[in-house]
Amino acid sequence: MTLVLILIGAALVAVATFNKMPQFVPGRVVPPRVPSRQGAAATSERVEYPRVRIASARLTENGRALLTTIGGSALIIAFFLTLSGF
Repeated sequence: MTLVLILIGAALVAVATFNKMPQFVPGRVVPPRVPSRQGAAATSERVEYPRVRIASARLTENGRALLTTIGGSALIIAFFLTLSGF
C-alpha cells in the first residue's frame, strides 16, 4: 500500500510541477498518397504504432494547488505508514 501511495503521490506532484502529463496516441494506418503526375509509382501504406507522448496538462492555479496538496498528502501518509511498519 505504501508503494502505491508513493507512486500516486509522485505522479500527482510531477503533473502539478511540470504542467505536463502523458497522453496515449493510438496507432493507425496512413493511406498512400495519390500521385500528382500520371504514371508515377504510388507509395505503400505506412503504419504508425501506438505511443505515449507528453502533452500540456493545461492546469489552472487552483488545479495545480489541488494536485500538489493531494500528492503531497499521499507522500506524507506513505512516509508515516513506512515508519509504522505497514
